Amino acid sequence: MQPAYYENLEEIQNKYWSMLNDAVTNRASPFRIPVFMCAHQDEIDGRIVVLRKSDRVNNLLQFHTDLRSPKVDILKKNNKASLLFYDKEEKIQLRVKVDCEINNQNLITEESWKKTQHISRRCYLTDSPPRNYVGKTNIWYDI
Repeated sequence: MQPAYYENLEEIQNKYWSMLNDAVTNRASPFRIPVFMCAHQDEIDGRIVVLRKSDRVNNLLQFHTDLRSPKVDILKKNNKASLLFYDKEEKIQLRVKVDCEINNQNLITEESWKKTQHISRRCYLTDSPPRNYVGKTNIWYDI
């Protein structure tokens, strides 16, 4: 027998919001690390992000990024992006089109920083900006 959410829009929405809410605190959730995609001119760029907040009432999803990341400049020019979530066991793929808002040195970032574990904060306190070029291999890596 199929789950109720297979045929009912309200149940589908309840299911994916439940999965998003769980992913914020459950490190084992497949929805915790979606693919985030944004576009600059004719280039589409995707990367994994960590879901940090899910708010159904305000229709909001939040992740953190280093302000020095190239995606910040891309989003300042084009705030349209997409998130792709996938849960293999549930057989659920969720594609979300989003309008991004960059927050820096405001109440939102202050509250987020307080909730961030100390080990995670280290990622944002490095001297090197994200996305460093590795030698002559044409390989980039994000910090």
